[in-house]
Amino acid sequence: MKKLIWITFFSALVVVNLLAMAADYFGGVYIAIPYRLVMILAITLIGTIFGGAWVLMRTAESEQPNTGRAKQDER
Repeated sequence: MKKLIWITFFSALVVVNLLAMAADYFGGVYIAIPYRLVMILAITLIGTIFGGAWVLMRTAESEQPNTGRAKQDER
């Protein structure tokens, strides 16, 4: 999971800065650093949530049903 977070963070860092540079070069629009940081952290958070859900779903698919192998609670 830690690896997923770091990959998402560095991918967001590169993509947001490339898009900001392209917006400045082609459109003349400068995106300030605090706005870039907010976008990077938002993309990282959203990517982490979806990545974590994907890991949970992959783990849930590999679980085997417990059909009668559990010890019944005797009272």
